[in-house]
Amino acid sequence: MFDSILKIFRRKRLVKYASNAPTGFLPLSAISSVNVVIDVEEPGFDKLKDDILAWGKQVGLKINIYFFDFRKISKDELLLTSIQTTIMKKELDWLGMPDFSKIGNLLYEPSDLFISMVDNGDFPIEFLSKCTKARFKIGRYDFEGHAYDMVISGNPTEDLISDSRRIFAAIKDFLTKVR
Repeated sequence: MFDSILKIFRRKRLVKYASNAPTGFLPLSAISSVNVVIDVEEPGFDKLKDDILAWGKQVGLKINIYFFDFRKISKDELLLTSIQTTIMKKELDWLGMPDFSKIGNLLYEPSDLFISMVDNGDFPIEFLSKCTKARFKIGRYDFEGHAYDMVISGNPTEDLISDSRRIFAAIKDFLTKVR
């Protein structure tokens, strides 16, 4: 019963905040700002973050990285990321909506590219993906209603490089080929 009520309220929030900005494939030459969401629980997230920042510097893009950190953190443990750009589980409301003080820039400032490296269908990432005003959206999980212009998924392997890093490499490769 509670789940069905929760779905109704979540749908209403999505309708209220959903972006109506037109989206589609953009060539790398038309992209100047990129917002990326990374899950801190992803193996090798710090190397993925370094890959993304290095790519942005290499091609001259303004990169903003936001983090999902839903781990249980004890009082004596420190965050691995910046508190200003990290969305923590305790900051979600009863619907699962992130605190607007953390995601305001992500949602309201138009950007050219949004990349979600989060590989799950949880409501917080669905909300961000559907409500961001980016002109081109790439993600790893295909939400109902087609939140992304392109979805790239992969399988975990035993290689030294993490699955997320492999997927990001595929995204970079694809973006260089779009004309």
